[in-house]
Formats: sequence, C-alpha cells, structure tokens
Amino acid sequence: MTDNPLPLVFGIMGNISKDAAVEAIQGTVDFLIRRRFPFILENDLLSRIRQSPEDDPDLWSAEERGELARRADVVITFGGDGTLLAVVQHTMPHQTPVLAVNLGKLGFLSDVGVDEVFWAIEQIIEGKYTVEKRMTITGHVQDTETRFHALNDIVVAKNGSTKVISIDAFVNGDFLASFIADGLIISTPTGSTAYSLATGGPVVVPSSKVIVISPISAHTLTARPVIVSGDSKIDVCARTEEGSVMVMADGRIILDDVSSVEVEIAQALHPVSLVKGLGPGYFETLRRKLSWAKDGRFTGSDGGSLNT
Repeated sequence: MTDNPLPLVFGIMGNISKDAAVEAIQGTVDFLIRRRFPFILENDLLSRIRQSPEDDPDLWSAEERGELARRADVVITFGGDGTLLAVVQHTMPHQTPVLAVNLGKLGFLSDVGVDEVFWAIEQIIEGKYTVEKRMTITGHVQDTETRFHALNDIVVAKNGSTKVISIDAFVNGDFLASFIADGLIISTPTGSTAYSLATGGPVVVPSSKVIVISPISAHTLTARPVIVSGDSKIDVCARTEEGSVMVMADGRIILDDVSSVEVEIAQALHPVSLVKGLGPGYFETLRRKLSWAKDGRFTGSDGGSLNT
C-alpha cells in the first residue's frame, strides 16, 4: 500500500495595482480555503486581502515572488500579459508551471478567464492539464556583467526622441545586415505575436525552435524580418551620434542613455513552463484575439462556410 501523494501547492501572484486582479485573487483565496487546497500568496498581496496567514498557518503562507516560485507546484497569475512576463522571471529557473488568468483584455498568453478559475483549479488538481515548454532567450551586454532573459523579446532601440540609430546585426559571426532604423527586435516564437507582429513580423507557432529578427521602421523598403535557427548566436551593435540607445527585455528597461551598445543574444538554458489544455488552442486564439485571417466572405466566428 502506498502513501497518499502530497497535495499540490498553488502559488498566487498578481498585479496589485489593478482592483480587478485583487478582487479575483480574493475570490480565489476564499475558494482555496473552502476547499482546503494549500497555497502561497505573494507578500505584496497581503495588504489587499482580508485573510492573514496566521488565521490558518497549516493551509497557507506568504512569501516573496522568488521563494514562492521555488516552493509552489503551480503558480496562478492574475493580470495582463505584462504581469505574466514579470512572473516568469521568477518561475523560469525552477520550471514551475504558470496558469495565466485573463482579466478581460487581449491577454494573448492567458487561456483562462476570471469566471473559469475555480474550474481550472479543479482540473489541475485532477491532473487534467498539460505543461507547455516555451523557448526563451538570454542577452548579455558586452564588456559588462549585465545578463537578462526574455520570454517574448529583446529590443535594441532608440531612446525617447532620439533620431534613427545605426545597427549592425550578425548571426553566428556572419554579417547579416546594417540598418538605419528605430531599432531591432529579437523575438521568440511566443513573442512573434507581440511587438514583432506590430512591425510586420511573421506569426510563429510556439513549438518552433527559431528566433525572429525584425527591424523597427527601417529606412529602406528592402529590410524584412528574418527567421534564424533557435540555436543561433545573434550579435547586435547599435550606435547613435545624437541622443541615446536603449535595451529592453519583455518591456523591462535593461540599459538606456548610452550612445552605443553591443548585445549578444542566444537561446536561454531554461524554457518557461505554461499550464495549457484548459482553454482554446493556439490557432483558435489567433482567430479570436487577433482576428487572424478574418475574411468577410465567411460566416460564423469559426470561419465556417462561404456566403453564396
């Protein structure tokens, strides 16, 4: 006879600046307590909810994000895609699966709505979900100790009102191209539907092991996005004679107010683990949230039959 397995421990994180997120978190906390499902709450949320860990210390506790990500079996995050991108910086080293809850906006990385959270928790408890590994990239600013990771993209761009900048790009040591542009986006497949898409980049299925290089407002009609192998090493050298250059990772400013920078970008060691199988599939998400391939000649939300 074997012992009963230990119960799953949920981690709860969210954007405390959004009242909708705090309200959803309060409801989820109440549900977890009623069902006696153990959980860890991020410390910053303590001032926004009714309960205190001392009320039921055997059931739940509060921790900083890093420790929460290490101890939890599944992390549930409430907010937009920006909140998720911040959370995965903590879960990535531990490969903790993350379920992103959509608060009603675009939320391309979120599969579950607020009204589905309780159901999703029950599905996870019953093991009725999958974990999808998403490729990430890492950046290193040359001649510094600055290293960083991104699930979506790393961007080297002009800073503020700076005029266009000069960019040289290399792939595995081979010269790719020079750009006079607002910047350059180095994107993962997950990030292909974010900033890269807005600049004319391709939609790339998340399971693909590739990297997309997309110029931003290049001063030439021949500059187009390029897809390279996921194991490529990409060097970006950017400079300006007026103003400054900045480096961002998933929207976080890594470096700014410099006249030149060299960044080496490659696939990161750790992917991000996302809870999937509880919402629409990838292509349905494309159609729903991006109106991808929408054609007025078709009727029905699923692009069914032709009008005749």
